[in-house]
Amino acid sequence: MSYDRTLRWSAFGFGIFFALVVALGYIPSLNQGMDHVSMQAPGEHQMMGLYMIGAADDVTHGLTALVFLLAALLSASLSRLALLAFGWYYAIDASIYLITGVVQHKPVLSNILLNLPHVVLSAIMLSLAYHRRRVAGAPVL
Repeated sequence: MSYDRTLRWSAFGFGIFFALVVALGYIPSLNQGMDHVSMQAPGEHQMMGLYMIGAADDVTHGLTALVFLLAALLSASLSRLALLAFGWYYAIDASIYLITGVVQHKPVLSNILLNLPHVVLSAIMLSLAYHRRRVAGAPVL
């Protein structure tokens, strides 16, 4: 498979994945509403008993899905740009929350596990975006 095709299929896959993340938030059997968790802001729910999801999260994941799907439809270069933009966005997001967890003296393992999805996803996105085609005799950057 060519690099351009890999970029487009990757963007498409991430688009579907983030659309599913949003959809999963609206399946009652996977989520606990406000009556189960105190200190919860209006409109938030606890997805799969692990993650607090609010409107801002749904918007972020929904926009991510739309941008990835549109980029995959239009071109490899836009797919690469989406992988770069959202890869860095989710990497910075994970970094902020990991550091915040340390500052707030959260248990190390739970802090890592809570942020692991964004760490893994951003690492995959950035590795796909920064992958270079190997050309015979060209230096590896």
